[in-house]
Amino acid sequence: MEKNVKHHFQNIIFPCVVFSGITGILTGLLVFAFRVVSEKVIEWSHHLYELAGSNPAFIPLMVGIAVVAALLVSLSLIYSPHSRGGGIPTAVALMRGLITFSWLRNLIFVFTSALLSYLCGIPLGNDEGPAVQMGTAIGSGTCRLFAKKHRAWERYLMTSGATAGFATATGAPVTAVLFGLEEGHRRFSPLLIMSSASSVLCGMGVLEVLCNFAGIRSALFHFTVSTSLPLSDLWIALPVGLLCGGFAYLLGLFTHHLRHLLHKTLKNVHPFFKVAPVFAVVAIIGCLYYEAIGTGHHLIETLLAHRLAWYSALALLAIRSVLVVLSNDVGATGGLFTPILSFGALIGSVTAEAMIALGVMQETHFMLIVVIGMTSFFAAAVRTPLTAIVFSIELLSGFGNILPILLAVVVSYVMVEVLQAASINEIAMERDIHRENRGKVRHSYDISVDVMPGSFAVGKEPRDILWPASCVVLSMNIDPTNERNYGGGPIREHNILRLNFSTYDPERTERELCAILGDQVLYDDDVIRHDIFIDKVEY
Repeated sequence: MEKNVKHHFQNIIFPCVVFSGITGILTGLLVFAFRVVSEKVIEWSHHLYELAGSNPAFIPLMVGIAVVAALLVSLSLIYSPHSRGGGIPTAVALMRGLITFSWLRNLIFVFTSALLSYLCGIPLGNDEGPAVQMGTAIGSGTCRLFAKKHRAWERYLMTSGATAGFATATGAPVTAVLFGLEEGHRRFSPLLIMSSASSVLCGMGVLEVLCNFAGIRSALFHFTVSTSLPLSDLWIALPVGLLCGGFAYLLGLFTHHLRHLLHKTLKNVHPFFKVAPVFAVVAIIGCLYYEAIGTGHHLIETLLAHRLAWYSALALLAIRSVLVVLSNDVGATGGLFTPILSFGALIGSVTAEAMIALGVMQETHFMLIVVIGMTSFFAAAVRTPLTAIVFSIELLSGFGNILPILLAVVVSYVMVEVLQAASINEIAMERDIHRENRGKVRHSYDISVDVMPGSFAVGKEPRDILWPASCVVLSMNIDPTNERNYGGGPIREHNILRLNFSTYDPERTERELCAILGDQVLYDDDVIRHDIFIDKVEY
């Protein structure tokens, strides 16, 4: 009994409550500091662009600042490749064990590179992406500094940091927990829920105290949708969902083809010569039309407070789409979450203007349609319908309009499923995975392993364990001499697990499995079923 209690505390309470809470506290402190600094940098950027817009003589100065910032960003990409692009896709790849990184280096360069992007008005999110990635780094650092002998905890703590980062950046704690499950791991697990909830609770607590002390708001948006759509007008959500689903498909297609085109033509080009032209173009556009650049947060607030001419909304949608994809692909640091919401807001705005002009919708429902557009495009573009719905209820004042929001989300999500559109985050993850494994050979293994006494896996269901990437538990037997499969329940000491997995780094995978199942020899001639060269990564 005493042994079971000790094991329970060591492998459940400590990683999922204590260390997850520590990760949440540290993430809340860092995100608060990042938010304060980034908002000040964005304010400076706005003043500089206003100055250049009113006095064209300052346009060359803005372009020069952008080129210098591009040089610094390109240098950071050399020293920390995973600090590039949207923070959420990189964080998800790390949580799933698809890539590796140096947590401290990544933390430093994400913080500094993101500020350079915001100074130049790069149209990537200013809070959620970097916050999620920095939270992931804090989770990894917490494990490596304070729990070196428990490396099986690391991905749980990275998930804790990522969800705490999402919660503190957006002010949506429930959505953050769901984000870690639906987007982070594509599964629901009690251990993941416990670790995410602990970190989110601690992170939000720290953030709220600091925000109250500093007199700033903690939530990403502050508005109320005062109208409710009657059942007779429920159909109004249909065109919004259809347009959001269609644009999500087109955006994914554009992102995929542009990425391959740039890789093919600029494969051996120094990062500076990729980053600098995009930064310079953004600076020029910003001097002429500031609404077309920036994080997108100010654009969403404008659309919620004031109606925008349909042609202006379409122009902004086209320009910002190209700039967001280009900025993310060349390596500018920032988030994709807010830009995705801004795309949905623009689509909702255009749809609402069209329906008002046709006389089929009242003007009082304009804000609601913008919110529905944000929610349905988020669900379609990222392929996370549950997270999108909860986010709309928690932060977008959608509780009184559940039915139209559900209808639009279902329509947009079914549309991208039928069209087989890829998630924006999945497309971005492919780049990081291919870059890390370029030139390597993937090996496939089918092995049997023993569950050692006191190991992390003991007492847990197979579904609760974050196995190495692509690892599948084929069967579980009581002992090597008994071929009868174990009849369910938690894993116990000396169970024999048959695992199938493929890996580009057999030594790293062996370390991960030993951290979960206990130290043992895995790649012995007696247990390796096959070792086949699957493919060679050339991307």
